Amino acid sequence: MAETIAEILKDVERAIAELPDGPSALRYRRRLEDQRAALKSPTLRNIAALVVARCAKHPDLAPRIRRAFADLAEHHPELAWFYVQLPHAEGADEGDPGLIGERRRA
Repeated sequence: MAETIAEILKDVERAIAELPDGPSALRYRRRLEDQRAALKSPTLRNIAALVVARCAKHPDLAPRIRRAFADLAEHHPELAWFYVQLPHAEGADEGDPGLIGERRRA
């Protein structure tokens, strides 16, 4: 993830540097600066989104992280939405967040 964050941060820094001066770029600059700050101090939610994005680019990674991601989603249900975005994550297995609630009720 550090490599992915560094790549995105580099792109954000370049975009900020290339922004023209003027009021029309002010809002975009703020958005880029917010994104830069989020990348420098990522939250668990940010990391989950980056993992999904990386798996979308490299679907062969998804099977390797699916189990750990399912465990994470079980402890942080707000991240289950990211889990179902993983390539081929729609199958119901014991790590499927769709079954997490059922296991808790059992």
